[in-house]
Amino acid sequence: MDVTGTTWILAADGDQARIFEERQRAGEVRELETLHMGRVGGDYPRAAAHGATVHDRAGHGQHGAGERAPHEEAEDRFLERVAESLADPARREAFQGLVIMAPPRALGVLRQALPKAVQAKLEGSDHHECVRETAEDIRGRLRKVRAKA
Repeated sequence: MDVTGTTWILAADGDQARIFEERQRAGEVRELETLHMGRVGGDYPRAAAHGATVHDRAGHGQHGAGERAPHEEAEDRFLERVAESLADPARREAFQGLVIMAPPRALGVLRQALPKAVQAKLEGSDHHECVRETAEDIRGRLRKVRAKA
């Protein structure tokens, strides 16, 4: 078993993303708090002139007929921005491996949006909501992901 190399663990959902780091395999996991990301106003779609509108059953929002709900578009834009933010650190070799932990929908968007340089470093994923978990909880999940591989 190779114990060298840094692994980043991305814990994300449609609202926020946290990155954790494991510098030695099976070692301590700590959060890289300076890399925390949250959804911002720019992630939301711009209002467009359209004819028909529908009411969103999950709240008071409304959007054009045939369009995706604004909150889904905002989540996708945010997750795409998160995926893109990993490109530069991957090129700089800040991490050698990546594990993504996110709910199923977010996990799919992230996988699809990962740049090629980052995809090459992907070691595994966990399809659960864990963005609010502690570093120790993330470490436990990381062990389970590796046990499956």
